[in-house]
Amino acid sequence: MSMDSRYQAKIRKLLALSQSDNPHEAETAKRQAMSLMKKYRIDVDELDIISTYSRPIKRKTIKEYEHILVSAIMEISGVYALHGTRPRIYGGRIVWDSYVEFIGLERDAELAAYSFDVIYPQLEKARKEFQKTYGGNAQQADLYCKGWIVSACRKLVNVFGERDKPEEVVKHKAKKLEGVEPSKIKDTKSSGNRGLDFDCLTLGGAHGKNASLNVATTDQQEKQLRIGGEA
Repeated sequence: MSMDSRYQAKIRKLLALSQSDNPHEAETAKRQAMSLMKKYRIDVDELDIISTYSRPIKRKTIKEYEHILVSAIMEISGVYALHGTRPRIYGGRIVWDSYVEFIGLERDAELAAYSFDVIYPQLEKARKEFQKTYGGNAQQADLYCKGWIVSACRKLVNVFGERDKPEEVVKHKAKKLEGVEPSKIKDTKSSGNRGLDFDCLTLGGAHGKNASLNVATTDQQEKQLRIGGEA
C-alpha cells in the first residue's frame, strides 16, 4: 500500500467516526480528518482512489513492448500508471526490479493490475519459446515481443472497449505527476536485417492473438475471454 493509500484509509475511518452519536468523538474525528486532508493535499473525491502494483519486471528499464501493454491497460480500465524501481539482493549483489503502479478507483485499479499479471507471463513464455524454437537473439526477441503485445493489446481493447478516466482520477493524476519526470522507455531496436525484423514482428503478431484473460464481471461471476477469438 502506498503512502497516499494509507493516509486515505485513515481519513476514511476518521470520517466514518465523524458520524458518531457521541458529539465530542464526532467533532474530534472530523477535525483530525480535515487536518490530514489539508496536510497531504487529499480531496474528498480522491478517497476512493487506490494504488495496486503489478508483478515485478526483473530489470531497471521498461521496454517499449511493456509500455505498450501498460498503455492498453490504462485505456480499458480508466486508471493511470507510474513506473518505479526497487533494489533487492540476488546472489550476493544488488539487482533492480521495475514495477508498475496502477492508480484509480478500486475496481478499475484491481482490473488493471490483474490484467498485467495475467498477460505478462504469457508474453514471457512466448519470448522463451520463440528463442528456443528459432534461436533468435535479444533484439529479434524484443521485436517478436513487440508484435505479440501489439496484437494481444488490440484484442484486449476490442474486448473491453476504451474507458475515459473518471474526473477524480484525472485530478489525482495531475497533482501526483506535478514536476515528475516521465520514465525512460527502452525502444525496440532493429537487428540490422529489415526482412528478418519484419518476420519477427509478424510472427509475434500472429502468436499474440492467442493471449487469454479470465476476468470477473458484474453480470457473471467468471467469464473466460479468449482475446484472440474476438473480432
